[in-house]
Amino acid sequence: MPDRCTPEYERTLAKMGAWLPYRCARRFLSEFFPIGDDPPWHETIRPRTTRVGAGLERKTLSRAKTQRVPPSETMTVSIDAGHIRAARGHQGRTFEVMAAQVSNDDGKPVLFSGVPGDADRQRTQMNSVLIGLGMTADTEVTILSDGADGPRSLGEAASTGTVYHVLHWFHLAMRIQHAAQCAGGWPANTVSDCRNRAKFTDAVEHIRWRLWHGQTRRALCLIQRTLAALKTQVAGQTAAARSAAKLAKALIAQETYVSGLADLIIDYASARLDDEPFSTSPTVGAVQWLLHRRMGARQQMRWPPHGARLMLQVRTAIVLTAPWHPYTIGLMRSHPSLDEPEAPLLPIPGRIPDPGAWPSGCRFAPRCSRHVAACDAPQTLRAVPDGAVRCCQAGIA
Repeated sequence: MPDRCTPEYERTLAKMGAWLPYRCARRFLSEFFPIGDDPPWHETIRPRTTRVGAGLERKTLSRAKTQRVPPSETMTVSIDAGHIRAARGHQGRTFEVMAAQVSNDDGKPVLFSGVPGDADRQRTQMNSVLIGLGMTADTEVTILSDGADGPRSLGEAASTGTVYHVLHWFHLAMRIQHAAQCAGGWPANTVSDCRNRAKFTDAVEHIRWRLWHGQTRRALCLIQRTLAALKTQVAGQTAAARSAAKLAKALIAQETYVSGLADLIIDYASARLDDEPFSTSPTVGAVQWLLHRRMGARQQMRWPPHGARLMLQVRTAIVLTAPWHPYTIGLMRSHPSLDEPEAPLLPIPGRIPDPGAWPSGCRFAPRCSRHVAACDAPQTLRAVPDGAVRCCQAGIA
């Protein structure tokens, strides 16, 4: 330890630096941790965070060369991108960062993030993640993306098996939702306006239904017929004419998007029934957590590509710390889904125990679906990957 820093202490500083801005991390450490009268300065937390990120990067590459895992028949790679503020001297005010969520036959997701500026390094790291999950030359890899060339090229370059590209439903649904909002904002001042509002709202819903069932040609034909009907409504300076112009603009953008990516649109309804991948909403949430909660445009700090890549390595490692306790798993299952916003949540059954009368064993035992007799005894720490947990059922299928 040439710099008098233990690995555990360095990892703690890196985790705090990845969660919070460096100055806030210093205040947090000085407030809650007994580390002396001289807590580490933000100039110290920054290099230790990047050092841990560099170590995680090397570990990912070396693990793929030595780890032996069973081969996987299928894999799903969901790729999305975000933008963060670039440091001064970098061309452009922002640069793009990609995040991918990879899962194999077992269904366990692994998160990957990288900066497209390091194209070779990014491809090598993602290839290491895929190999670590069992990718072979016979593995079928399904790549879900928004259709842009960057994410598709990255996934295809990192894969060694047969690659299938699918336009994910999340971005397609968001574009349809924009047209639905324009149709819903149609004025209802006269009887004719009410009829037109109902007609165009119904047309947008039929477009959504046809795209959901993979009927691309029928959807494009309906868009063209709707645009032809809107041409008679855009003349004049009335509120209905302005609404017609907005809806026409949204449908033209939808037509361009769908016609350009028609080969990537599948029957999403059948894919859902067959439990096949069709949406990247979890990856969109991962991008939100990785980037916008720590490196978003609202924060003052600017990032060089190298520093952003190492920071993403640390934040990705935090995400990959999978939950082992049944209570944490229950909390994650009760999280609402963007794919099914109206679907009922899965609440944790039972009631929270009285703080003055905690159970003698595990405090979650009365509400746990995996309760056994051993749960009524005091729980000791059990070692699990990436940490420890007080649960006798942790890791048991």
